[in-house]
Amino acid sequence: MLQVRRGDIFNVNFGTRAGHEQEGLRPAIVVQSDFHCDLATLWVIPTSTRAHPDVDYHVPVTIQGQRALALIEQLTMIQRPRIKPENYLGHLTTEEMEEISDMMRIFGGLDPHYGLRF
Repeated sequence: MLQVRRGDIFNVNFGTRAGHEQEGLRPAIVVQSDFHCDLATLWVIPTSTRAHPDVDYHVPVTIQGQRALALIEQLTMIQRPRIKPENYLGHLTTEEMEEISDMMRIFGGLDPHYGLRF
């Protein structure tokens, strides 16, 4: 089985989606904990190269020298077979992953500084 770690980036085919959901082949960041990365499913965040200046929850990242945005609101689960070794693009820096983790806590209503929302 392919070793996958939190912060790994893979090209993933998201197929056809609805509305504003990201579709097609695009880089996705694994955000699942390393402890759970051997499960049949993985949590990933798709990325985009198009800037959305009015959105403050997109996190800038660098993928193979190119600037991209991690679309926190697009967190999704995929089946592990969609991750293929030949589609590996790299690994985010510790700082980038910390920023993504912080924004996931804020966006998910789990950061006490922003108030827990239920």
